[in-house]
Amino acid sequence: MPNATVTPLRPRAPSGYTDAAALNDIHTLLTSDPDDGALADIAEILARTGRPMSRARDIEVTTTETALGWPVACVDAGDTSVFIRQSPAGSGLVIEICTKTDAEQAALAVTLDGHPLHPERPTAVPTA
Repeated sequence: MPNATVTPLRPRAPSGYTDAAALNDIHTLLTSDPDDGALADIAEILARTGRPMSRARDIEVTTTETALGWPVACVDAGDTSVFIRQSPAGSGLVIEICTKTDAEQAALAVTLDGHPLHPERPTAVPTA
């Protein structure tokens, strides 16, 4: 497997509560007959590490072909879809990102070689 550069999209703030301590606490919680509040307890543990729980997305990747028989990679991640195909005018790639809502577009972060192309924007808070 080739070495890859990992670009963190959201750097974590330093925390005095380590990942190892959190794993130990979660393990203890889950092996001690957890009750109905276990999920909330795990969320609290994760929040102390600087990693609060958030909704996990189902991400599905498929391939298909264009009418000309060229391959297209399709990524479906809820309200965001990504299509990657070869440019019809040459050997370059065309990457199309489609969002279904303004909120989804505002939460989208796109990088190219570690450089942000579309930074994530905080969601606007309506004023009264």
